[in-house]
Amino acid sequence: MKITKIEINNYKSLKDPIEIKFYDGLPTILIGKNGSGKTNILEALNVIAEANGNCYGLNKDLSFGYKVYMSLSKEDIAQLFPGKEIDENQCQFIAYSGENCKIERIESADLIPLLKSEVCEINRLASDLKAALVTYTEQINKVACNEREDLPVRGFQITDFKNSTTNYYRLEIQVRRVLEQAEKLAESLKQNFVNGENFFKFNYVYDYQFDNFENLPFKLHYIKPDLAPFEAKFITVNETAIKREITKINKKTKESCDKITRLSRELDGCAKRLKAALNGEQLMPDSSGMFYQFIREMQKCVGAKCLFLRNESSDVIFRSEERDREYFCNNQSSVILQTYLSKVYSGNDKEALLKQIQVDKDFSLSDEALSKFEQYLNASIPTFENGMYDRISVERSGGKIPTILLHEKSGETIELNSTSAGRRWYFTYYFMKNTLIPGDLFIIDEPAAMLHPVAQKEVLNELIELEKQGIHVVYSTHSPYLILDEWKSVHFVSMGNNGTFVTQENQYDLLKQVVGGDIFNLQELLEKYQKCDKESTANRCYHVICDNFDSVEDATKQLNLSVSTIESWRKSINSKKFRSPKLENIILIAERTGLNIFELL
Repeated sequence: MKITKIEINNYKSLKDPIEIKFYDGLPTILIGKNGSGKTNILEALNVIAEANGNCYGLNKDLSFGYKVYMSLSKEDIAQLFPGKEIDENQCQFIAYSGENCKIERIESADLIPLLKSEVCEINRLASDLKAALVTYTEQINKVACNEREDLPVRGFQITDFKNSTTNYYRLEIQVRRVLEQAEKLAESLKQNFVNGENFFKFNYVYDYQFDNFENLPFKLHYIKPDLAPFEAKFITVNETAIKREITKINKKTKESCDKITRLSRELDGCAKRLKAALNGEQLMPDSSGMFYQFIREMQKCVGAKCLFLRNESSDVIFRSEERDREYFCNNQSSVILQTYLSKVYSGNDKEALLKQIQVDKDFSLSDEALSKFEQYLNASIPTFENGMYDRISVERSGGKIPTILLHEKSGETIELNSTSAGRRWYFTYYFMKNTLIPGDLFIIDEPAAMLHPVAQKEVLNELIELEKQGIHVVYSTHSPYLILDEWKSVHFVSMGNNGTFVTQENQYDLLKQVVGGDIFNLQELLEKYQKCDKESTANRCYHVICDNFDSVEDATKQLNLSVSTIESWRKSINSKKFRSPKLENIILIAERTGLNIFELL
């Protein structure tokens, strides 16, 4: 299962929906001018992963809209839908955001009917339970007609599962409660499937209670009627017939109660598994069925364990207004320790330590845990600058985050937070990437920005290698040394009147010819196209065609455009026939005429 595209809107500067696409084996790259919204995109991706992965530190009040476009591979189909003949091209689906930024519903014309068959099992159980309760009710109704207080003779007594005396009315109330719970649960599941067959909505499982079914079993006991002497003269009691009828009722009632108990427990188990799968409360075993496995794999994919290496400069410039949070600005020891605790540490106090590190209050790490942290750091010392570090030590820091000390081979000891920005970044990056495993998400705001160009190229190769290992990498950059030769996965981020917008162009070979192979020239070109006067640009394109081709008809053959399209470029902006030329058409005109494309814009 993989993500092909994420659409985000209403997060900070991301007012209108923007799309971020993902490609196999390639890191996703954002480029754009300062203040264009690149960091906001990275933050939004981080929130999506954290919200669906139940990670620590997520702001529960944060909410925005997103769609995650996903697809299944042949291996996924074989694992999740064994025995089903499913076309791989029909295995795309969309996951939608909901409350607290978690996935709320999924949409797929092909997959939802398959998943619905699993959930319909609960409806079947609820229907069978209802039928069993009707049979049970027939038995207690037989008791009811014989329990009237005005009857002179009653040859039985009712006892419950505790062998205590009970009556018809109590039994009737209990069966009504069980039936009500089953019907509400079944009805709530119908609400999960909205807009026909293509949508399934999460987190709408009725909070049922199936505890009353255990109180349903009852028995009838024969009791010789207490007749006065004068009554005995006129009333004949057929004890054999009464006992025979009591035996029949008891037998049929036991069968009904056993069936009700079995169905209730099955229904309870199915509903609990469903709630756990939808809410991510527990890991579902492989034997839970295709629906539960599908939900688990989807949540694992969207809620990938995420590490976010932020831009140090942004942390310094955009300080938090909270004074007690300023300690964390530019504190790489904190970043590294938090990564260690969340990805490596397995102590029972893990959750408490992660909460402490978030608020920076009375942070305490045991001597044993501190020693293991130090050992882990020394197990893979970064090779930055030809391995200048001899060893690493960790010291307590007065109840604050422990301090990481770098012992250089020159004999000098330097605190990590006091060393150069390039060293700080590389040390933190190197440590974080070594904790990643396939399926994880690594988000980096301007990687290697303070490193030498040669080191930047090395970092790019390392990021590509992470992608090959199945670790998803997303980063923003201003450096040409961190751009792939293939521009396929590059997203151009710009700031417009309506906030941040993102564009991509797929005519790579032609674009490289027009802009001279410089992707940042392409960035400028895309921004100029977005902001140009459409009517003026259209008229310029039309007149260039008239000046450089024998006729409009001749231009249509060489440019593969229709006459009506070219003619529409000379119409007024208010005309219904006016069309704004597409960027690929402008690029084509510039390439065929030898003009500078910026002149056309």
